[in-house]
Amino acid sequence: MVLDFTPQVGDQVEVFGYKGRFVILERTIGPDGHYLFKLESSYPGLTLDGIRYPMMTYPPEEKVRKALPQILPECGPLPEDFQVGKYDVESNEMYDGTPRVMVYFHLKPEVIPSVEKARVWNNFFSGLKKGFQFVDIDPRDQSTWLQFTAKEERSA
Repeated sequence: MVLDFTPQVGDQVEVFGYKGRFVILERTIGPDGHYLFKLESSYPGLTLDGIRYPMMTYPPEEKVRKALPQILPECGPLPEDFQVGKYDVESNEMYDGTPRVMVYFHLKPEVIPSVEKARVWNNFFSGLKKGFQFVDIDPRDQSTWLQFTAKEERSA
């Protein structure tokens, strides 16, 4: 499977030589045939124009967010307890400070978790882990953990 990480307008990226995250505002083709990007920083007032693709990288959770829709179809059917297309991707730290990317799949409202259902979900998550084995989550030090779990939605 070949994953497509072509930067799109609206993607969040990091730029070498700059701190913080940027959102892609525009993507154009330069005179040499390569992509050029216009980026806006999360800090007010900083816009970069003419940034080339090799200067950008995706943060770990953005890599997962872009790869997940491409990997899901290869992992077999979605467990029947999960809402189709409904998941959250978040970046945080584990108790010891190790970076982690969490993917939360939303359960259908009528689902009551059980040990049997958790086994089905874990089998599905194992397949997802295999699908992500070649996605470089953190190129700096290979220490970012990728974890999957199911999430109940509570009514107001």
